[in-house]
Amino acid sequence: MLLMLYPGEGMGWFLTSKSKTSRSKRSKRSGKSAAAPKPWDPQRTLLALKLSGAFALLLAGVIGARYGEKALLTYAEARHGRSITAADVALVNAPAWMSEETRQHLATVVAGRVDADPMDGRSLRIAVMALDENPWVRGVTQVARLEGGSIQVTADYREPVAVVQGRDGYHLVDEYGIVLPGLYYNHQIDRLDLPLVTGVSSAPPREAGQLWPGDDVQAGLKLVRLLAREDYADQIKSYDVSHRDARGRIRLVLFTQRGMVRWGLPPGEEQTIEPEAETKMTWLAFVDQKRGGIDAGGKVVDIYGPRIAVNQSTVRLDNVRGELTSHR
Repeated sequence: MLLMLYPGEGMGWFLTSKSKTSRSKRSKRSGKSAAAPKPWDPQRTLLALKLSGAFALLLAGVIGARYGEKALLTYAEARHGRSITAADVALVNAPAWMSEETRQHLATVVAGRVDADPMDGRSLRIAVMALDENPWVRGVTQVARLEGGSIQVTADYREPVAVVQGRDGYHLVDEYGIVLPGLYYNHQIDRLDLPLVTGVSSAPPREAGQLWPGDDVQAGLKLVRLLAREDYADQIKSYDVSHRDARGRIRLVLFTQRGMVRWGLPPGEEQTIEPEAETKMTWLAFVDQKRGGIDAGGKVVDIYGPRIAVNQSTVRLDNVRGELTSHR
């Protein structure tokens, strides 16, 4: 038998075989595409939400910081251009006795040291130190910068309680004998309206803010403080500390308009030598009531002995000096 192969048949087999192979591969791919989707994972979703939220917060913080920094710089630039003046400084607890001149002086001291830059805290500390060194200031509580640029000062101030006659003029002192700024002359004394201490032996300190040396100023101030609230205090024109007894002890004298009162030893130093200060004050009130004044009408009144003594002679105020004797 003769077997014959035709080209058409062989080719047809080949084509048929290739077609089957392609369908097989497509079937496999189709099978993969038709597979069911994976189930939802809540943990992965929660993690994605957390990351998204954190990023949003970070972005908002960066944007807010940039805007806040810009606003702060704008405020600082606006303030930096205007210098601090005395009008910007408020002495919040300035006492009623303080003159406008003194207020302006202290405000100027602060204004000259505080920088206009609101971010500068160092200049506030410098202002505190400057006030601490000022004779008018006993102590500083704080110097604060308020919103809007004003400066607020809280401090304790030295109050003048007397005028002391020195070799170069008249000086204000506080209750402890600390010398305050200013030098005054005769025609200004009445305007100061303060008790006058005269006859001081030592010179005032070179600079204000220091204690007046010597014991005579302290002795005069003791009597000034003691009699300050008495009804007859306005009759006293000066507290003289120039007199001393044979033992060198200070003997205080009160000068009035026409006479004088010889007080004797400073308050608290009487011991058994003289009547106590309270007794002397009672005697002065009695003389004032009975004789129309503590000087008994322009006389010399002694209250340092065992009883009140009135010298009938008148007093020349421009020449009253002398040594007093103590009564034991």
